Amino acid sequence: MERQNRQSADIPKWSALLAEAVNKPGLIMKAYSNFHSYSIGNQLLALVQCYMRGLQPGPINTFPKWQALGRYVKRGERALTLCMPISRKRRGEESDNDESNGEGTFTSFVHKARLFVLAQTEGEDIQPQVTPEWEAKRALAALDIAIV
Repeated sequence: MERQNRQSADIPKWSALLAEAVNKPGLIMKAYSNFHSYSIGNQLLALVQCYMRGLQPGPINTFPKWQALGRYVKRGERALTLCMPISRKRRGEESDNDESNGEGTFTSFVHKARLFVLAQTEGEDIQPQVTPEWEAKRALAALDIAIV
Protein backbone atom coordinates (compact mmCIF):
# COMPACT_ATOMS: atom_id res chain seq x y z
CA MET A 1 0.00 0.00 0.00
CA GLU A 2 1.46 3.33 -1.04
CA ARG A 3 1.17 6.31 1.30
CA GLN A 4 0.50 9.72 -0.10
CA ASN A 5 2.40 12.66 1.37
CA ARG A 6 0.11 15.53 0.59
CA GLN A 7 0.27 18.57 2.78
CA SER A 8 -1.65 21.79 2.39
CA ALA A 9 0.25 25.06 2.06
CA ASP A 10 -1.55 26.20 5.26
CA ILE A 11 -0.05 23.39 7.33
CA PRO A 12 3.60 23.88 8.26
CA LYS A 13 5.76 20.80 8.66
CA TRP A 14 6.00 19.44 12.23
CA SER A 15 9.75 20.14 12.42
CA ALA A 16 9.19 23.80 11.48
CA LEU A 17 6.38 24.11 14.06
CA LEU A 18 8.53 22.59 16.79
CA ALA A 19 11.56 24.76 15.97
CA GLU A 20 9.43 27.91 16.04
CA ALA A 21 7.76 26.89 19.33
CA VAL A 22 11.09 26.27 21.03
CA ASN A 23 12.80 29.41 19.69
CA LYS A 24 9.97 31.93 20.16
CA PRO A 25 9.52 32.86 23.84
CA GLY A 26 5.94 32.52 25.06
CA LEU A 27 4.62 30.70 21.98
CA ILE A 28 3.91 27.41 23.76
CA MET A 29 2.18 29.23 26.63
CA LYS A 30 0.05 31.24 24.20
CA ALA A 31 -0.89 28.09 22.30
CA TYR A 32 -1.88 26.32 25.53
CA SER A 33 -3.85 29.33 26.80
CA ASN A 34 -5.97 29.46 23.64
CA PHE A 35 -6.28 25.78 22.77
CA HIS A 36 -5.76 23.89 26.08
CA SER A 37 -8.17 21.06 25.27
CA TYR A 38 -6.08 19.91 22.27
CA SER A 39 -2.77 18.05 21.97
CA ILE A 40 0.43 20.13 21.96
CA GLY A 41 0.84 19.44 18.24
CA ASN A 42 -2.66 20.69 17.44
CA GLN A 43 -2.22 23.66 19.81
CA LEU A 44 0.84 24.81 17.89
CA LEU A 45 -0.76 24.00 14.52
CA ALA A 46 -3.86 26.07 15.32
CA LEU A 47 -1.83 29.00 16.68
CA VAL A 48 0.50 29.13 13.68
CA GLN A 49 -2.44 28.98 11.24
CA CYS A 50 -4.09 31.88 13.12
CA TYR A 51 -0.87 33.91 12.82
CA MET A 52 -0.46 33.03 9.14
CA ARG A 53 -4.02 34.16 8.37
CA GLY A 54 -3.95 37.22 10.63
CA LEU A 55 -6.65 35.82 12.93
CA GLN A 56 -6.96 36.48 16.65
CA PRO A 57 -6.41 33.14 18.45
CA GLY A 58 -9.34 32.10 20.60
CA PRO A 59 -11.92 29.39 21.15
CA ILE A 60 -12.42 27.01 18.23
CA ASN A 61 -15.43 24.93 17.26
CA THR A 62 -16.94 23.20 14.26
CA PHE A 63 -19.50 24.97 12.07
CA PRO A 64 -22.50 23.23 13.74
CA LYS A 65 -21.16 23.96 17.26
CA TRP A 66 -20.86 27.68 16.47
CA GLN A 67 -24.45 27.62 15.19
CA ALA A 68 -25.59 25.96 18.42
CA LEU A 69 -23.90 28.79 20.34
CA GLY A 70 -25.78 31.39 18.29
CA ARG A 71 -22.81 32.36 16.13
CA TYR A 72 -22.33 32.02 12.39
CA VAL A 73 -19.13 31.57 10.40
CA LYS A 74 -18.45 34.57 8.17
CA ARG A 75 -18.86 34.03 4.45
CA GLY A 76 -15.62 32.98 2.72
CA GLU A 77 -13.76 31.88 5.88
CA ARG A 78 -11.63 28.75 5.62
CA ALA A 79 -11.56 26.21 8.44
CA LEU A 80 -8.40 25.56 10.47
CA THR A 81 -6.77 22.22 9.77
CA LEU A 82 -5.90 19.96 12.71
CA CYS A 83 -4.61 16.41 12.95
CA MET A 84 -7.45 14.04 13.91
CA PRO A 85 -7.59 10.32 14.67
CA ILE A 86 -9.76 8.18 12.39
CA SER A 87 -10.69 4.63 13.47
CA ARG A 88 -11.17 2.19 10.60
CA LYS A 89 -11.99 -1.47 10.21
CA ARG A 90 -9.39 -3.72 8.68
CA ARG A 91 -10.27 -5.27 5.32
CA GLY A 92 -9.62 -8.82 4.13
CA GLU A 93 -5.91 -9.64 4.19
CA GLU A 94 -5.05 -6.84 6.61
CA SER A 95 -7.23 -8.31 9.37
CA ASP A 96 -5.81 -11.84 8.84
CA ASN A 97 -2.15 -10.75 8.90
CA ASP A 98 -2.26 -8.35 11.85
CA GLU A 99 -4.15 -9.20 15.00
CA SER A 100 -2.39 -6.52 17.09
CA ASN A 101 -5.50 -5.13 18.78
CA GLY A 102 -7.75 -8.14 18.21
CA GLU A 103 -10.77 -6.10 17.16
CA GLY A 104 -9.99 -5.73 13.47
CA THR A 105 -9.74 -1.94 13.69
CA PHE A 106 -6.87 0.50 13.50
CA THR A 107 -6.39 4.22 14.03
CA SER A 108 -4.73 6.51 11.55
CA PHE A 109 -4.22 10.26 11.74
CA VAL A 110 -5.31 12.66 9.04
CA HIS A 111 -5.37 16.43 8.66
CA LYS A 112 -8.95 17.70 8.47
CA ALA A 113 -10.13 21.27 7.99
CA ARG A 114 -13.18 21.41 10.24
CA LEU A 115 -12.67 24.03 12.94
CA PHE A 116 -13.22 27.77 12.99
CA VAL A 117 -11.77 30.24 15.48
CA LEU A 118 -14.00 32.80 17.24
CA ALA A 119 -12.57 35.63 15.09
CA GLN A 120 -14.05 33.91 12.01
CA THR A 121 -17.59 34.10 13.39
CA GLU A 122 -20.29 36.68 14.06
CA GLY A 123 -23.29 36.61 16.35
CA GLU A 124 -24.19 36.43 20.01
CA ASP A 125 -21.51 37.08 22.62
CA ILE A 126 -20.10 33.99 24.25
CA GLN A 127 -18.73 33.55 27.74
CA PRO A 128 -14.94 33.30 27.78
CA GLN A 129 -13.58 29.82 28.32
CA VAL A 130 -11.62 29.48 31.55
CA THR A 131 -8.19 27.86 31.36
CA PRO A 132 -7.99 25.10 33.98
CA GLU A 133 -5.76 25.94 36.92
CA TRP A 134 -3.06 23.61 38.14
CA GLU A 135 -2.90 22.86 41.85
CA ALA A 136 -0.06 20.88 43.40
CA LYS A 137 -2.25 19.25 46.09
CA ARG A 138 -4.82 18.03 43.57
CA ALA A 139 -2.12 16.74 41.20
CA LEU A 140 -0.31 14.85 43.95
CA ALA A 141 -3.58 13.35 45.23
CA ALA A 142 -4.59 12.24 41.72
CA LEU A 143 -1.22 10.55 41.27
CA ASP A 144 -1.32 9.05 44.79
CA ILE A 145 1.93 10.74 45.78
CA ALA A 146 2.69 11.69 49.38
CA ILE A 147 5.17 14.43 50.29
CA VAL A 148 7.75 13.05 52.74
